[in-house]
Amino acid sequence: MRSLIRRIAGAKSSGFAIIQTVLANAGVLVVNIASGIITARALGPSGRGALAAILMWPQFLGYGLSLGIPVASLYWLKRRPDDARQIVGIGMLLSAILGTVAAAVGFFIIPFSLRTYSPAVIGLARSWVVVTPLSLLAVTIIAQVQAAGAFTKFNLFRFLSPLSVLLVIVLATILGHLTFGMAALAYLLAATPATIWIGAWAWKHYRPIISRPIATSRLLIGYGVRAWGADLLATIASQVDRILVVGLLNPESMGLYVVAQSAAGLLSVLPSAVSPITLPQSSGLDTAGIMELTGRAVRATFYVMIAASLPLFVLGGLLLEIVYGQNFSGASAVLPFLLVEAIADGLTSVLAQAFLASGFPGTVTLLEAVGVSTSIPLLYFLIPRFGLRGAGLALMIATLCRFVLVLISFPRKLKSRPPGFVMPAGEFLALVNRVWKTAPSDT
Repeated sequence: MRSLIRRIAGAKSSGFAIIQTVLANAGVLVVNIASGIITARALGPSGRGALAAILMWPQFLGYGLSLGIPVASLYWLKRRPDDARQIVGIGMLLSAILGTVAAAVGFFIIPFSLRTYSPAVIGLARSWVVVTPLSLLAVTIIAQVQAAGAFTKFNLFRFLSPLSVLLVIVLATILGHLTFGMAALAYLLAATPATIWIGAWAWKHYRPIISRPIATSRLLIGYGVRAWGADLLATIASQVDRILVVGLLNPESMGLYVVAQSAAGLLSVLPSAVSPITLPQSSGLDTAGIMELTGRAVRATFYVMIAASLPLFVLGGLLLEIVYGQNFSGASAVLPFLLVEAIADGLTSVLAQAFLASGFPGTVTLLEAVGVSTSIPLLYFLIPRFGLRGAGLALMIATLCRFVLVLISFPRKLKSRPPGFVMPAGEFLALVNRVWKTAPSDT
């Protein structure tokens, strides 16, 4: 057992890195659920909806105007390790500049997006876009940490960030000052110490320099813009439902929707752990190696997500009432649709890593474009007719379209059949053996 713990903590192989990331995701999930429960009970559906509206724009803009710099940094750090110092330096600089531009854009468009909210909510949302440069810079630094294979530090940062949020929320609750404004401050700024720590580690590890700025910027932007379409559309796809719910429904419905999404987000623990490990591990492989690694990853993801979803399908409504209170019982209406969407989205995200690792980011962009172009008209059509259920149904249909398209893309782009979803007995036994086997020197 001690040897197993050391192997997981060290995360020196892809298998143990995934296990460590799954455990970190579970910890992050528990902390986020605790924060969500406290804020939901303290603020009620309307206050929780106002908080979601304030948080939405800094996160959306930070990812939406990244030009793909984070994933480009990871890709080229693996491909050109000798140029790491300038890749990291120029990547950080570009992220800071783009984050500033994103904040300026957000300041002007927020009043139009949140027109159904009070002036106080709109004012806070405009004020908090100032953190957008920090958000984008943090995403780029995390990609650079992944490229270094420092998954323990990567996962520690991911856990410390929401833990800081929870501590501030608990303190504000004890002092009786937990308003949606204070909660927004906690969510957007409490993780700053953890960001400074991981940034200092990346700076010490890479010792970045601003060298050959034009050539390096072209290198990053050349790959990044092709991947940026995927990042931008993925960000839109993940936020467009909230953006339209904000405009089409009242704050109370927004609060119910956010709670249902949080419950469905339980299923994302594994795919969000597999994808960050799969891309850096497979970027240097040939097509056969990429297919083998992707196949193992997607099969494990599929079985775990199906098993984890069953209790939520059966008891989801009851659990929402117990955890969040009776005021949030209405969230159960949309939960089944969001659970199916979460499973399809998780599998699609793992499968898409094969195209990024093979140098086909445009295929991933196309996948996200299909999701967005399908979801937006469906949301406009279904939300006015079916309310929350319409939002969940639209998102589910759009994600299933992306899932079908990614399967079709394997023979067209990679000249290979998509990975099968049936795990052979030998693969299962090999997986168990890799996890539990300890070397003689460790016993």
